[in-house]
Amino acid sequence: MKIIVVSDSHGDTFILNKVFEENKDADLFIHCGDYCIPDYMMSTYRFVKGNCDWSTEAPQKIDIETPFGKIHVEHGDSYEMISNPDKYIKSLNAKIFLSGHTHVEVNKKIGDTYVFNPGSLTHPTRTNYGSFLIINIDEKTQKLTYKFKKVDIKTGEIY
Repeated sequence: MKIIVVSDSHGDTFILNKVFEENKDADLFIHCGDYCIPDYMMSTYRFVKGNCDWSTEAPQKIDIETPFGKIHVEHGDSYEMISNPDKYIKSLNAKIFLSGHTHVEVNKKIGDTYVFNPGSLTHPTRTNYGSFLIINIDEKTQKLTYKFKKVDIKTGEIY
C-alpha cells in the first residue's frame, strides 16, 4: 500500500497537482489541512480542515481504516495535541498519526504509533524546499517504510 501525505499547501494547486500526477500509483492521498482551496478541488485527497481553511465543511479529524491498522489524520493545532501530544496520540490507538500545521517534517514513534508530519508542501520552515511524505506498507509483512520528498517551490520539481 502506497500512501502520499501532504500538508499546508496554502492554495498552491500547481504543486499539489504535480504531487498527484507523479504518484498516480498510490493507493491513498491524504492532506493534513491548510489546503486553502475549495473542497471540490480536493477530490483526489482525503483531507481535514486546517486553521487557515476558513470556509470549508471538512472534518477536523478523520480515521481511515486500512489492513495495516487505523490512520488518524488531523491538522495538529488542537488543544489536546498542543498541550500533551504524547498522551493524546497514545489515547487514539492508531497505527499511524498524521498531522501538519508546524511546516516541519516529523518522523518518530510514540508507543506503537508511527507519528508523521510531512512538513509544508509550499511554505517550508527552515529550508527553501517544500516537502511531502510517501509511506509504503508491505501488505504481506506489514512492514512500514517511508521517505520524505523535497519540492522546489519555484519550479515544482520533485526530488
